Amino acid sequence: MRVAFLDADTGAQIGRSELPLGQLPESFQPATTLELAGTVWSVERAEPPTAAQFGTTGTLTLTLRRMESVPPGDILYSLPTLCAAVPAVAAAPAGADRLELHEDDWRQVELVSADLGDEVQAELRAVRRSFEQHARRDEQGRVYGFQGIHIRSQPVRPLSGPVSRNRLLNLLPPDARNRGGIGFRAQPGIVPSSFALCVGRVLLYGLADGDSLAVLAVHTEPGPAAEPQPEFVAALERVMREADLLLVDWCRVAVVAPASVGDYLTATGAIGRS
Repeated sequence: MRVAFLDADTGAQIGRSELPLGQLPESFQPATTLELAGTVWSVERAEPPTAAQFGTTGTLTLTLRRMESVPPGDILYSLPTLCAAVPAVAAAPAGADRLELHEDDWRQVELVSADLGDEVQAELRAVRRSFEQHARRDEQGRVYGFQGIHIRSQPVRPLSGPVSRNRLLNLLPPDARNRGGIGFRAQPGIVPSSFALCVGRVLLYGLADGDSLAVLAVHTEPGPAAEPQPEFVAALERVMREADLLLVDWCRVAVVAPASVGDYLTATGAIGRS
């Protein structure tokens, strides 16, 4: 089998070879790569495209494009930190409601017991180092990526004391919607014991063991301009005060007390201004 190799950028022939038909794939239509003289190329076009065809003609022309490797230092992350403990999903019952999150969003803004302050501060110091040592900034000083990130391992259980799921549900405004369990993109199924509640664009989600909450996190869903949510703010503030909780925004390196949670949600665009 006579095979000619053409450079997709220049159209020039970069090689020619005689190959047994058995060493060639049945088809070049799926994404195919090959190595020539130590360089990796992707096959952009094969003429003819299938073994049945080029086996008959005895000739094959492959148009190739050089695949450029990206130096590790050029790879940027969009976030300064991720949670190490992302829960696994399991098969969901037929018809079960499922709210989909990106894995990277898991526990990026969450409620944490105030008595875990030392663990929180240790993790926040590491996130600050991501900004100080690994952030890449444009000419205006705005961060556009990170060459290194911090993977948070603490706190393992962010709610060290009892936080009642039923109490939370009773305090939320009547328009709060149950969105079912949490799932992750490109992964069928639902995280066991997960829940998701929505008020406007604000999502409260997490993990529960019966009535006891193990994780309570906050996420802002995309959508039209957010509306003021005074009842929701009052409910969240009350839950935080009763259970002695702080809101931690790991990516913004921020700790928010109950009295300031409304200002925080407004500043981040989760709710509109009253």
